[in-house]
Amino acid sequence: MLKRISRGCVFVATLTVVGCASIAPSALLKLAAFDPLSADPKVLGIAAVMPAAIKLRTGDVVLELALKAPAPYGPVHEVVPLEIADGDKALGVVASPSFEHIQQARVATADVERLSAALAKARSYRATGQRDGKGSISVTIRGGCRAGAIDSGSLKAAIYMRLKPDEKFFPVTTAIDLRKLLGDEAVGRLSPCKTE
Repeated sequence: MLKRISRGCVFVATLTVVGCASIAPSALLKLAAFDPLSADPKVLGIAAVMPAAIKLRTGDVVLELALKAPAPYGPVHEVVPLEIADGDKALGVVASPSFEHIQQARVATADVERLSAALAKARSYRATGQRDGKGSISVTIRGGCRAGAIDSGSLKAAIYMRLKPDEKFFPVTTAIDLRKLLGDEAVGRLSPCKTE
């Protein structure tokens, strides 16, 4: 978890893959300079490097914004299931095609307005200079489906983020083993992906 002290209130930016994940050292400077309240929901991008046999579906990646503040600024609590975007090309993200694949997630058009409104409320509260508000922004992978046989070895995953459409994705989490986090039983319960 990365803590960020914002002018006016405390915000915690959390990026998690099905449990605890470590922050990649190369991402620390980028995240330290990241003001979560300045993010533009229309261009915010998430990329996940997933094991070849596990795929993400729309709704499996969730962005959550919460702010405890007095009216009219809060409380704010928005849970936004992200849309899985087409294409496996993500500038700055590398995957081994023999055992990994890349999937991108974004805020769906239908959710941009409500997330933008929630961020605007949080920015307005920060501008008052009050320091008693607390908030968080988190991105979590909560599900997936089985796209093929899952071998008995480790199931490595990693998360990347992009704040602008023309920039490279930067690593947020180091490779983590989903099998160790979830356990064999949970991995075995993943449902087969539906073919379209």
